[in-house]
Amino acid sequence: MQTRPYRPRLGTVPAPTPEPSMHLIRGRWIASCPSCGYQLASARLQQTAERRARRRRCPVCKEVA
Repeated sequence: MQTRPYRPRLGTVPAPTPEPSMHLIRGRWIASCPSCGYQLASARLQQTAERRARRRRCPVCKEVA
């Protein structure tokens, strides 16, 4: 029995994940949920804060940033 490789249906596009809101406060980048404003991550480098926030789910509104 042969199995076919998985192919998504044509015309279906995965829902985009919202980008975290970024704020620079006293030299630290704060990544927060774009829906409710909950702080997801902070770091000295913007890229680090963005990467950390993308891996977290907001505990308030349950969205993945």
